[in-house]
Amino acid sequence: MAIPDHSFKQYDSLINWPNQENTSINILLNEYIIKQVFSRHIDHELSLYDIGFGIGSLFMMMETNLPNRFKNILLEGCEPSSRNYQHLTTRSFNRENLSVKTSDKPFLLTDIQGLFDFVSAIYVFSHMDTYQMNDVVAKIRSILKKSGQFIMAVGNEDFLNEKLAHQPDKLIKTNTITYDGKTYREIFHYSYIPKIGSIVDCNREENYYLDLFAKHEFKLDTRALINDCGFICTLLVFSK
Repeated sequence: MAIPDHSFKQYDSLINWPNQENTSINILLNEYIIKQVFSRHIDHELSLYDIGFGIGSLFMMMETNLPNRFKNILLEGCEPSSRNYQHLTTRSFNRENLSVKTSDKPFLLTDIQGLFDFVSAIYVFSHMDTYQMNDVVAKIRSILKKSGQFIMAVGNEDFLNEKLAHQPDKLIKTNTITYDGKTYREIFHYSYIPKIGSIVDCNREENYYLDLFAKHEFKLDTRALINDCGFICTLLVFSK
């Protein structure tokens, strides 16, 4: 069986995709990132590169919720889904000393200038192919400042395993992948998002990501579970 299309291209056909900014799990996740990660940044300037920013819900929440002590804020990112990209670029940002720079290309094809305090990828790795991972993580490391942090969110492994055990019709395919001499499970499955619809996700064992980032000399700083009583995601924060 061929690998199902789990890429960003799915988003262009989802009629209600802009509703994602109203989903409770995204609101809880963005609030946690802003309060527990960004707000602890000690400098008065903050720069973020968001890989696959979707409709820009994190950017929009940062504009209104970041502490006023930040005097210079740079929000940069890429989003290859044309529908998502257009949704963000038609929005205006009015906070003083906040600038937004975007690209409509995939991350590995985007020319990125400068270094960032933070790089984020929220539910993005589930839409990337395994063969890309080393290149993606190497590029993340190359655009982070010396003390920079990488933030990623993925579906919680235990939650997804339990859900698929009770809803086996949502499982599409299971693969075994190998990295640095170890094997891990990779699953393709349907995910239903309230008010939006169904998409195909690819989820890998959490240990795969921990080993992948350790291989690229990242250190895990934070692991948190975000739960809206309908979905659980795992938030991982790594330092360079």
